Amino acid sequence: MMFRNKNGEIRSGWKIAEMLGIVFGVLFLLIFVIQFGFASVMIATGNLDQATGMSTPFAYQIAALLNGSMMFIQSGVMIAVPILLWTRRLKREKSALGLPSLSKHGRAMILGLAIGAGSMTLTFLLLLVTDSAQVLTWVPQLSPSLLVMLILYILVGYSEEIICRGYIQGVMRQTRNPWLIILVPSLIFSLLHSANQGIGLIPYLNIFLIGLFLSLITLTSGNLYPAIGFHIFWNFFQGPIYGFSVSGGQENGLLTTYMKGNSLLNGGAFGPEGGLIVTAVILLMIGVWYWRTREQLPGLIAQLKAGDQSVVKEEATGDFQRETDQELPAESKAASQAEKIEL
Repeated sequence: MMFRNKNGEIRSGWKIAEMLGIVFGVLFLLIFVIQFGFASVMIATGNLDQATGMSTPFAYQIAALLNGSMMFIQSGVMIAVPILLWTRRLKREKSALGLPSLSKHGRAMILGLAIGAGSMTLTFLLLLVTDSAQVLTWVPQLSPSLLVMLILYILVGYSEEIICRGYIQGVMRQTRNPWLIILVPSLIFSLLHSANQGIGLIPYLNIFLIGLFLSLITLTSGNLYPAIGFHIFWNFFQGPIYGFSVSGGQENGLLTTYMKGNSLLNGGAFGPEGGLIVTAVILLMIGVWYWRTREQLPGLIAQLKAGDQSVVKEEATGDFQRETDQELPAESKAASQAEKIEL
């Protein structure tokens, strides 16, 4: 069937398309309402000339404020929509989305933050050692803008991980195909950056590899917090700390770092994520992950192929309810009782 699989479940692809369609639809509507409202108010108050398009300094200030707030609004939508669909439409718990109580999984978040900061610091050092970057200035002082950027990157980390490693990877589990469960969220994660300035083959590849690494650590940790932590500090150290562009977006950091030499190595204007040095760093991280988890991988693969012990079944009416999977094979039971896999 086109819309349902052999188990009567709505196919994961349609669930993903529904979620992304609602996210982009809500964002488009909000942007339209904000822009229309801004223009109407500015015209009514005489701050915008409808005929010439000329505006006053006050209108420019309000426009800049609205533009700066759009990333916060976007992140809010990208967090709210998947969670609402997961809990209300699919009738599943937030913990199954990868968001159990943070108070009980704070160590996982801290570990993710440390790995993210360490990976970007390694990238920074490799760029300096290979003469692919040069630090021009160093301003080691805290500022309100640094705090604002930290809050923004926390929201970005949560939103992109909830969408890709939470919702998308979560619904892909019903395929019981380990390759699809890992690769599809990584591919969509990469494609979601298509509008970024300077995107190209190497940036697409690197963002895909980053997504692949985050998918792997999500599977082996059992929750999103290591991936969220990595995402937050990978971006935060890349931009506001080391002064690189973040996925094509210009940033002012505590350091002012100038990219020089071969852009194939340093990523040029796109930032480190557009260069082969980041490719090497992420491949190293994936290699470390494999080395740490190689003995537990057969059990993990068996679990993915067997499916979750508690899954959502879709009835012919289209309603959702939680049911218990059919009895698992003995080898799958043994795998599910194996020691929890560590990062």
